[in-house]
Amino acid sequence: MPVQCRALIQWSPEHVRHGLSNWLQAIDPAWLDSGEEGWSLEYCFDASPFQQGNPSVAFIRFVVPSAPHERLVPGATLLLFERATSRFATVTVSASETQSTEKASQ
Repeated sequence: MPVQCRALIQWSPEHVRHGLSNWLQAIDPAWLDSGEEGWSLEYCFDASPFQQGNPSVAFIRFVVPSAPHERLVPGATLLLFERATSRFATVTVSASETQSTEKASQ
């Protein structure tokens, strides 16, 4: 079942030097900590990374229905591709506010 989770995104030093983004939503490839195949990850912010700084708090979810949604559990980590630098940010799922997207849309 698709889930949306609160997560902490730790941007690479190169991305911080380049300047954090001012947008509130994006979709980029991400890999679970095991280094398996990548999945499209949507991440949304209440305040932009530029406003929050590093790290930034976001809500994340896999876009593809067949993605391993069950692996987005508290403590799980992902590597998120940073378009601005071609490096990776580290995404850590928080212990709070993990919910199914069906409940989140109600």
